[in-house]
Amino acid sequence: MKEKINTVDSTYSFLQLTLTVVFTVALLLSNIIVNKQICLPFGQATVGSVILFPLTYVLSDVFSEVYGYRWSRVTCYLAFAMNIVMVLVFELTLAWPYPDSFANQTAFEAVLGSTPRITAASLIAYVIGDLVNDRVFARMKRLHSDITGFAWRAIASSVVGELSDCLVFLPLAFIGTLPVRTLVGIGMAQVLAKVLIEAVLLPLTTFVARAVSKDEDRRRII
Repeated sequence: MKEKINTVDSTYSFLQLTLTVVFTVALLLSNIIVNKQICLPFGQATVGSVILFPLTYVLSDVFSEVYGYRWSRVTCYLAFAMNIVMVLVFELTLAWPYPDSFANQTAFEAVLGSTPRITAASLIAYVIGDLVNDRVFARMKRLHSDITGFAWRAIASSVVGELSDCLVFLPLAFIGTLPVRTLVGIGMAQVLAKVLIEAVLLPLTTFVARAVSKDEDRRRII
């Protein structure tokens, strides 16, 4: 007589959970490198998170397309919670007493010791920007649900989401410390750079969305 093997029937697939982990890690890293300013063409400066942060919007669109609006919001709140944990761990580690032989405390504080103002601004802007991105994407999908319209949904929702994120983050983080003209320049460069990165990645994003959708369809059939 064959032994009955106990299995767990999970609602969530391994692929879905993997993409959620990638999304969360991308957001965590973005909020670590956000304090580093980088130069763009024509001498324009922007924040370092522009390198990686667009990936969160790409994955957010994939979540909305394949798993629906609700799961996209769940990933947002999970990543938000992990960011809070990361900030608390950083603050605890930096505040912990250290031996005289450790000479890198100042460097650690400079890199990981973001001011509460910037941290709060980044998290608030992220939640609002991601919410706007998801709402626009979901509304467009209700009007045109076919996968062929994914590219338009992804770009349009990302433009609005990135703009919302920028309009919230920069004033909350830097108003009073940087000239308004400088903030406007940084904001324009940030939105433009992020949208251009997403546009370049759009063929790959579309491919991933279709591949993930097909894989999930096969899993549901099996």
